[in-house]
Amino acid sequence: MKRLALCIAALALSTAHAALAADAILIEGARVFDGTGAKARVADVLVEGERIVAVGSDIDVPADVERVDGTGKTLIPGLHDLHTHTRSPAYSAPEDLPKAWAGYLLAGVTSINDFSVSGEMIAPIREMVKSGDYWAPHLNEAIRFGVPGGHGTEYGWGNFFTMQVATPRAAHAEMPLALSYNPDMIKVFADGWRYGRDPDLMDMNEPTLAAIVADAHKQGKPVVTHTVTLEGAKVAAAAGVNAVGHGVGDAPVDQELIDLMKKNHTAYIATLVVYEPQQTRTMSAAEMAELNPGERAREAAQAASDDRTVQPYDARRWAIMRDNIRRLKKAGIPVGIGTDAGIGGVYHGPGAVREIWWLTQLGYTPAQALVAATRTSAEIMRQEGDHGTIAPGQRADLVLVDGQPDKRIEDLWHVARVWVAGREAPLAKLRALRDAPAMSAMPSVAMTGPIMTGARADGRTDLDTLPVATTDPGIDHSHLIAVHDVHAGDGEQEEGKHTFLAAQMGAAPRPYVQWVLPLTRGPIFVADAREFAGVEFKAQGTGQYRMVLESYGLSGGDWFAAPFTAGDGETTIRIPFSAFRSRDADAALDLSQLRALRIQLSGETGGSASLRLGAVRFY
Repeated sequence: MKRLALCIAALALSTAHAALAADAILIEGARVFDGTGAKARVADVLVEGERIVAVGSDIDVPADVERVDGTGKTLIPGLHDLHTHTRSPAYSAPEDLPKAWAGYLLAGVTSINDFSVSGEMIAPIREMVKSGDYWAPHLNEAIRFGVPGGHGTEYGWGNFFTMQVATPRAAHAEMPLALSYNPDMIKVFADGWRYGRDPDLMDMNEPTLAAIVADAHKQGKPVVTHTVTLEGAKVAAAAGVNAVGHGVGDAPVDQELIDLMKKNHTAYIATLVVYEPQQTRTMSAAEMAELNPGERAREAAQAASDDRTVQPYDARRWAIMRDNIRRLKKAGIPVGIGTDAGIGGVYHGPGAVREIWWLTQLGYTPAQALVAATRTSAEIMRQEGDHGTIAPGQRADLVLVDGQPDKRIEDLWHVARVWVAGREAPLAKLRALRDAPAMSAMPSVAMTGPIMTGARADGRTDLDTLPVATTDPGIDHSHLIAVHDVHAGDGEQEEGKHTFLAAQMGAAPRPYVQWVLPLTRGPIFVADAREFAGVEFKAQGTGQYRMVLESYGLSGGDWFAAPFTAGDGETTIRIPFSAFRSRDADAALDLSQLRALRIQLSGETGGSASLRLGAVRFY
């Protein structure tokens, strides 16, 4: 019944999506703030299909145009958030992409940069949005680069998620693979400073970063960095990145950096809201109203807490970051809107409005802050020819606001209507989706049995997914190398092929590695294995092993797992689904919501482990 309800809800949302795609729309009599910095003026805006075709008065309109009364309201371009992690919900919880997307549209944010994806995730996410079954802002999907031992590599997610390079030669060698996924942009973890609270990580040098920038720009892809120090910002600007992200928090911005940024047209994305001390954060009633019930409960609990202590290094960084906004504004450096939403209590959608509000506390007028969130942010992404202002030819990303946010920024909390490429978003349905406690329904793929049998010579699974290695967290994490048979041995059939897993354990007290076999690409969609009784595979080895079922709707620590033993000779092992257990006694294994199989090897600190893995299938 739960699955049926989710499917009905998804169908209703899809039907609304189609119904709200009008051929021509005339928004009449609104105050139009066009995003250029010009004063708002009362005008009509005609939209045909995905584009704005006219702005003014006495517009010649089609007879069957849909008319929208904008009297007393302000029409602005869709807002941007140039730094998000949509697969993280701000606090510890399972990912829910449709809920995150809904949060942005409800806040009037129609374009975002998503830094929480790997290359394999990009195509299925685009497929979801293109299907029309899900409402989403325009997504700029990023491939992530970093340096071995640097930020972005310490969580054990593997080189497939943050591609790691330390020299220009390595960068040039890896960029073709990154670009083969056709990302919208490149994100680089270039700076390893950990804010004075944790040991610093490795930085990326200028030649390596410049090589990434050169290859990306040749393909028309902008580059944004994770940059949190003054010296790191100078390296990034000298390398020619489009924007430094997060902002300088260790020292005041100086003239040398300003000159480099002007010379190389490097902008600034501060993500103030992720550094704002939550212990002292207060929200207006209008802002609280835009949160979902769980978020409001968390904020209320924080407000009721007696602990208001802000650590000295956090207080110092917060003061520096705010002052640097004032310095950069005075110097004329473009500042865009980004939040790091999904991380550390920054909510998807409302975080962007709060970031805009913060600019108005640091020297920007409300109108200037809106320009930063619209035209300037589009310019940073090299997309100003397509969207970011209200003008003929621009994509019809539009937000109708109750009030005058160009004069009173707090009115930005009162979003009345939103259009994404000319289609009106069903805000009431999106609010219900965002607020619902149940996980959003995801596209499903029925499993047929074979998972990885050696039938493909390119190292991909029978399901056309890419196996990947993950490890325990930490810079001193373990390492896993997987070697595939290129050809079967003499007389062997295709299923005689094997993968040899060799692990060097790291310094953790309980080190481990995992060989991940995605059941769908990414994995983003869910896999339905209800027709089967369990997992069967061939294995040979002497170590400690577990099979883990990665499941949608459960946090990683609660995934179901079962131990298994492999011997000196190859053995066929069958693990029935009934043998899998979760550490959460209340969790239920839903075989229609699987995402991947994970084969885990563990061992002694500093030791090694191995496993020879044969054909894997559902039985």
